[in-house]
Amino acid sequence: MSTVAGHMEEERFVVFRLAGEDYAIPIAGVHTVEKIMPITRVPHAPQFVDGVINLRGEVVPVINLRRRLGLPEATDCVDAHIVVALAGEQLVGLIVDEISHVLSLPQTAIQPANQVIGESNRNFLLGVGKWENGLIIVLDLERVVDPER
Repeated sequence: MSTVAGHMEEERFVVFRLAGEDYAIPIAGVHTVEKIMPITRVPHAPQFVDGVINLRGEVVPVINLRRRLGLPEATDCVDAHIVVALAGEQLVGLIVDEISHVLSLPQTAIQPANQVIGESNRNFLLGVGKWENGLIIVLDLERVVDPER
Protein backbone atom coordinates (compact mmCIF):
# COMPACT_ATOMS: atom_id res chain seq x y z
CA MET A 1 0.00 0.00 0.00
CA SER A 2 1.52 3.30 -1.03
CA THR A 3 1.33 6.31 1.21
CA VAL A 4 2.08 9.98 0.87
CA ALA A 5 3.16 11.75 4.05
CA GLY A 6 1.52 9.00 6.11
CA HIS A 7 -1.80 9.09 4.22
CA MET A 8 -3.20 6.46 1.89
CA GLU A 9 -3.17 7.57 -1.73
CA GLU A 10 -6.53 8.88 -2.80
CA GLU A 11 -7.97 9.44 -6.22
CA ARG A 12 -10.48 12.15 -7.04
CA PHE A 13 -13.56 11.50 -9.14
CA VAL A 14 -16.33 13.52 -10.76
CA VAL A 15 -19.58 11.91 -9.64
CA PHE A 16 -22.70 12.08 -11.79
CA ARG A 17 -26.13 10.44 -11.90
CA LEU A 18 -27.53 8.20 -14.61
CA ALA A 19 -30.94 6.57 -14.23
CA GLY A 20 -30.89 7.15 -10.46
CA GLU A 21 -27.45 5.60 -9.85
CA ASP A 22 -24.10 7.22 -9.01
CA TYR A 23 -21.29 6.87 -11.55
CA ALA A 24 -17.83 8.37 -11.53
CA ILE A 25 -14.82 9.01 -13.73
CA PRO A 26 -11.35 10.06 -12.57
CA ILE A 27 -11.21 13.85 -12.36
CA ALA A 28 -7.73 13.89 -13.89
CA GLY A 29 -9.25 13.23 -17.32
CA VAL A 30 -12.13 15.73 -17.05
CA HIS A 31 -11.62 18.76 -19.27
CA THR A 32 -14.84 20.70 -18.59
CA VAL A 33 -18.52 20.33 -17.77
CA GLU A 34 -20.96 22.02 -20.14
CA LYS A 35 -24.69 22.65 -20.24
CA ILE A 36 -26.51 20.72 -22.95
CA MET A 37 -25.89 22.42 -26.27
CA PRO A 38 -26.92 21.72 -29.87
CA ILE A 39 -25.56 18.36 -31.06
CA THR A 40 -24.97 17.81 -34.77
CA ARG A 41 -25.92 14.29 -35.89
CA VAL A 42 -23.28 12.34 -37.80
CA PRO A 43 -24.39 9.74 -40.37
CA HIS A 44 -23.24 6.16 -39.75
CA ALA A 45 -21.88 6.94 -36.26
CA PRO A 46 -22.10 4.12 -33.69
CA GLN A 47 -25.59 3.96 -32.16
CA PHE A 48 -24.32 5.29 -28.81
CA VAL A 49 -22.88 8.47 -30.39
CA ASP A 50 -25.48 11.25 -30.49
CA GLY A 51 -23.27 13.39 -32.75
CA VAL A 52 -20.68 16.14 -32.33
CA ILE A 53 -20.50 19.53 -30.64
CA ASN A 54 -18.39 22.58 -31.36
CA LEU A 55 -16.55 23.23 -28.11
CA ARG A 56 -14.69 26.52 -28.46
CA GLY A 57 -13.63 25.65 -32.01
CA GLU A 58 -12.91 21.95 -31.40
CA VAL A 59 -15.23 19.25 -32.75
CA VAL A 60 -15.99 16.80 -29.94
CA PRO A 61 -18.01 13.55 -30.32
CA VAL A 62 -20.84 13.18 -27.80
CA ILE A 63 -21.74 9.82 -26.30
CA ASN A 64 -25.19 9.07 -24.91
CA LEU A 65 -24.04 7.25 -21.76
CA ARG A 66 -27.50 5.89 -20.98
CA ARG A 67 -27.68 4.24 -24.40
CA ARG A 68 -24.06 3.04 -24.21
CA LEU A 69 -24.63 1.37 -20.85
CA GLY A 70 -27.97 -0.15 -21.84
CA LEU A 71 -30.01 2.07 -19.53
CA PRO A 72 -33.50 3.38 -20.40
CA GLU A 73 -33.61 6.64 -22.37
CA ALA A 74 -34.09 9.79 -20.28
CA THR A 75 -37.51 11.38 -20.51
CA ASP A 76 -36.99 14.65 -18.66
CA CYS A 77 -33.50 15.56 -17.51
CA VAL A 78 -33.56 19.25 -16.71
CA ASP A 79 -30.16 18.98 -15.00
CA ALA A 80 -28.46 17.10 -17.87
CA HIS A 81 -24.90 18.14 -18.71
CA ILE A 82 -22.11 17.12 -21.05
CA VAL A 83 -18.94 16.05 -19.26
CA VAL A 84 -16.04 16.64 -21.65
CA ALA A 85 -13.18 14.31 -20.80
CA LEU A 86 -10.06 12.81 -22.26
CA ALA A 87 -10.40 9.17 -23.35
CA GLY A 88 -6.92 8.14 -24.41
CA GLU A 89 -5.84 10.91 -26.77
CA GLN A 90 -9.33 12.10 -27.71
CA LEU A 91 -11.73 14.55 -26.09
CA VAL A 92 -15.26 13.13 -25.84
CA GLY A 93 -18.49 14.45 -24.41
CA LEU A 94 -20.63 12.28 -22.14
CA ILE A 95 -24.29 13.12 -21.63
CA VAL A 96 -25.16 12.62 -17.94
CA ASP A 97 -28.45 13.20 -16.10
CA GLU A 98 -26.88 15.51 -13.54
CA ILE A 99 -23.51 16.37 -12.03
CA SER A 100 -23.37 15.43 -8.36
CA HIS A 101 -20.03 16.30 -6.76
CA VAL A 102 -16.29 15.61 -6.58
CA LEU A 103 -15.31 12.66 -4.41
CA SER A 104 -11.94 11.57 -3.03
CA LEU A 105 -11.57 7.84 -2.43
CA PRO A 106 -8.62 5.88 -1.12
CA GLN A 107 -7.42 3.42 -3.75
CA THR A 108 -8.25 0.61 -1.33
CA ALA A 109 -11.96 1.61 -1.47
CA ILE A 110 -12.19 0.71 -5.17
CA GLN A 111 -12.90 -2.96 -5.82
CA PRO A 112 -12.46 -4.52 -9.28
CA ALA A 113 -15.72 -5.40 -11.00
CA ASN A 114 -16.47 -9.10 -10.53
CA GLN A 115 -18.32 -11.77 -12.43
CA VAL A 116 -21.66 -10.91 -10.82
CA ILE A 117 -21.92 -7.73 -12.90
CA GLY A 118 -21.85 -9.54 -16.24
CA GLU A 119 -19.23 -9.54 -18.97
CA SER A 120 -20.71 -6.85 -21.23
CA ASN A 121 -21.10 -4.28 -18.45
CA ARG A 122 -17.80 -5.18 -16.80
CA ASN A 123 -16.06 -4.13 -20.01
CA PHE A 124 -16.89 -0.50 -19.20
CA LEU A 125 -15.90 -0.53 -15.52
CA LEU A 126 -12.72 0.26 -13.68
CA GLY A 127 -14.42 -0.97 -10.53
CA VAL A 128 -16.91 -0.24 -7.79
CA GLY A 129 -16.06 2.32 -5.13
CA LYS A 130 -17.26 2.17 -1.54
CA TRP A 131 -18.02 5.43 0.25
CA GLU A 132 -20.21 6.58 3.14
CA ASN A 133 -23.31 6.99 0.95
CA GLY A 134 -23.08 3.52 -0.60
CA LEU A 135 -21.51 2.25 -3.79
CA ILE A 136 -20.40 4.14 -6.86
CA ILE A 137 -19.69 2.71 -10.31
CA VAL A 138 -16.32 3.87 -11.68
CA LEU A 139 -16.25 3.90 -15.49
CA ASP A 140 -13.28 3.22 -17.75
CA LEU A 141 -13.62 5.98 -20.37
CA GLU A 142 -11.32 4.40 -22.94
CA ARG A 143 -13.51 1.30 -22.97
CA VAL A 144 -16.76 3.32 -23.02
CA VAL A 145 -15.73 5.15 -26.20
CA ASP A 146 -14.34 2.04 -27.98
CA PRO A 147 -16.95 1.03 -30.61
CA GLU A 148 -15.50 -2.51 -30.65
CA ARG A 149 -16.72 -3.18 -27.09
